[in-house]
Amino acid sequence: MSLDNPKNGYEGYNAIEVDQGVLLFSRTKDGFKLFHDYMSLYMDNLYNPLCNNTYFNLHYIESNDPLMREKCDVALKFPEKHLPLQIPVKAECFTDTDVLKNSLDVKINGWEPNSDQIQRITDYVVGTHIPVRDDTFAISTLQEMAEGVSYNRVLLSGILSEFKYQKEFLEIAVKMEKCTDGQEARNLANEMTTLASDIIKRDYPDIRKEYIPDLIKGTNYSNTPVWKDEGYNALETDRGVLLFSRTKDGEELFKNTISKYFDNIYNPACDETYLNIHYLECNNGTLKGQCDLELKFPALKQSEFPIDQCFFANENVLKYSMQEDKFNLTPDYKSVDKLLDHSLNGDYMPINISGDTCNISVLQELSVGKGPNQSLATHGIEGFKYKADFKELADLSLSYSGHSHHYKVIDAMKEKASEILDRDYPNIKKGSELSVTNKAQIDLNPPQKKKGIGL
Repeated sequence: MSLDNPKNGYEGYNAIEVDQGVLLFSRTKDGFKLFHDYMSLYMDNLYNPLCNNTYFNLHYIESNDPLMREKCDVALKFPEKHLPLQIPVKAECFTDTDVLKNSLDVKINGWEPNSDQIQRITDYVVGTHIPVRDDTFAISTLQEMAEGVSYNRVLLSGILSEFKYQKEFLEIAVKMEKCTDGQEARNLANEMTTLASDIIKRDYPDIRKEYIPDLIKGTNYSNTPVWKDEGYNALETDRGVLLFSRTKDGEELFKNTISKYFDNIYNPACDETYLNIHYLECNNGTLKGQCDLELKFPALKQSEFPIDQCFFANENVLKYSMQEDKFNLTPDYKSVDKLLDHSLNGDYMPINISGDTCNISVLQELSVGKGPNQSLATHGIEGFKYKADFKELADLSLSYSGHSHHYKVIDAMKEKASEILDRDYPNIKKGSELSVTNKAQIDLNPPQKKKGIGL
């Protein structure tokens, strides 16, 4: 986790944000070590019911405020009270979330007891090896095996020596290596997954379990009166998921963010191909630390658009989705019309058609002969700055309605619209031959390599 030129000493800070508050660490030699020790402590206790966080965010902060120095490295300042580190972490080690207003980098995470969670969190700590040990290593490996992930090669190579169930699984792996019959190989693979599931149930009956939401598909926004801590709105794009609480401020940010995408649908910087809108419910707080990030961490906001990558949550949060509406971001008038016609909470989307989005989409319609001629001829189109260029032709189009000359006028409008597009908007985002409207259709990201003995 780093910026291009991070500050060290007592001008730069690392922080771990969980439900209880914020653990703040100086970027001194001792502060770095304590930060890494806490990372290892949490990783070692991922499955511990006492470690019942719902999110786990990592921050980089810069500040010259002397109060920050007082709030950091608490375990080192009072070693008799807080060392060695243990779970649960005592409340006096945490400071309040106000320190995060100066956050310049945030990596947001849920805190779910599964092997994927380990990979997501430890990958964020650049240049640091966060070991996966003891029960965390054993349980996460068993979970992957129970899901059908093959560990045959690493078992046969001998590098799983720290896996305490190595002997039981190695016997099956050796049999599979020698096996030449397809059906027998499948039976051995099933034996391995069953064994992994049985060991988890037998030896780890009391581990923290993953929350499985009770979903009710087909619910619509207007019939779902869940607000604040249990209800969330989300925007899913190619880059991840933007989460919003259903508070007043969260709803406002949600609507403003939709408008940002709409205003930039022709912007080459908008390289997303789809924008799916979700309603999510989760009654255990898992999404709380991952929502409204532009409001929580104002120092992170570099530009209006494109939205900074650090504000996106992993698509894993969409398992809590109770409703999904799919849209593509193909830069054409059809996408614009679909977004404009969509309703949210019983009302039309909070989007004003103006600026380049309005001008380009109307010109595109006119250039293919499907323009709103009657509107141009009568009261014009609000926000369309070229209405004077088309007023005379639109009037002629109406007067020639049903006459052969009508098509000549339409052709003239098509030609004029194309000329204006080429002249005034030569660098707009172009539609590709293939528009990806759902990641389930085409996976733009290849599967991540599964972990072996460590990360």
